[in-house]
Amino acid sequence: MQKTEIMKRFIHRDVVKALVYSRLDYDHPIGEVLEREAEIVGQPGCVRVLDESGGWIMLEDRIKELKSDPRYAALFLQPEAKIAKGSMEQLSQNFDAIAAGKVEVQ
Repeated sequence: MQKTEIMKRFIHRDVVKALVYSRLDYDHPIGEVLEREAEIVGQPGCVRVLDESGGWIMLEDRIKELKSDPRYAALFLQPEAKIAKGSMEQLSQNFDAIAAGKVEVQ
């Protein structure tokens, strides 16, 4: 189905929200991939992407998938280290690095 200009704007708005929520720049190159794959589904309209099994997934989940995809890995800042979300000591020590995206919390 051909996307109208209004549909493109609606999708673009939700893609930008997903990028920002995922701590990426609003104009990150992966946004183009998301806009190409995204569709408006349901009532009221929600922007989703089809996964490999044919189910609809949220844009944020697709961003997580793309981060681990070797074809797109170069587009993402790779964390220097990973720390456990249950370790308050490590979280406190690495607070600034976590905010800068240098350390990933799992």
